[in-house]
Amino acid sequence: MVGVINHVANPNVEAAVGLARAAEGAGAAWIGIADAFWWRDVWMLLGEVASQTERIELGPAMTNPYMRHRFHTASALATLQELAPGRVFCGIAAGGSEVTAAAGITRQDAAARVAELVTLLREVAAGGTLDAASGRGLDIGLNPVPILMAGRGDQMLRAAGALADRVLLWAIPASDLERSASIVRAGASGRPRPPELVWAPLVRHRDAPQASIMHVAVYASLNTVAEVRLGWGLDDTRVEAIREQLVRGDLPSAAALVPPEALEDLVFEDPEPAPIATVARGLGVSSMAVPGFDPATVAGHIAWAASVEALLD
Repeated sequence: MVGVINHVANPNVEAAVGLARAAEGAGAAWIGIADAFWWRDVWMLLGEVASQTERIELGPAMTNPYMRHRFHTASALATLQELAPGRVFCGIAAGGSEVTAAAGITRQDAAARVAELVTLLREVAAGGTLDAASGRGLDIGLNPVPILMAGRGDQMLRAAGALADRVLLWAIPASDLERSASIVRAGASGRPRPPELVWAPLVRHRDAPQASIMHVAVYASLNTVAEVRLGWGLDDTRVEAIREQLVRGDLPSAAALVPPEALEDLVFEDPEPAPIATVARGLGVSSMAVPGFDPATVAGHIAWAASVEALLD
């Protein structure tokens, strides 16, 4: 059940559809598109992707409860379900610190806000209202939608374990993988059915563009937990400098501030499936995902992830 995370920066309709169709043709189970307020709107892109694909599951990866009101997210999901019946998921996270910083948001209550959104979506899908006091509901039906969650800090990882149908470990440093997976498991304790754990490691395939690898690594390093990034020499002052450059849209300047130790921890240099599968088994991973950089190369990366999954059985 390999997934694809669209990692084309600010994709236009042609790029979003092209990657989705290539992923679908290569057998991917799902594709997610980023929700960033300075890029093209994710829901409009997803609507076009829905109209140009037939089988692949699709959704935001990730939206957040700060930049989108939960009522709007419910309406958007219900509309997307009309366009792609039975193949819509909703990816939810706290929102990258560089995104929310530009909007003046602290994210200190991220876990609670995400829980509020997930609860609302499930209640509305079960026939509930948007607002209990007024009794106002959606005028369009919302079916139950799989919830995919991602996070890096303890509170978000624990919330993901407690709430999500699927939890995505996306570009987590190798040194922080076991801690992250264990917190997800702790959050899921007591649930009759724990969430599916999906891993998307950042692997340096020969045909993966260096700029794209760096793009992911910079964002990941910025949002990594403090204990890990401090071990790299990435202190708060440098984090703020990186964030400032990203908000300005200057990725090269941001990348120049990332210590080499961070890249060594974030990027798997050996793409051989067996060592990756060994790590995945130890984490309790049940499926894999890959970043999608280019329709021309995504099929090979999907095949690689499928070969890793085959070793998990």
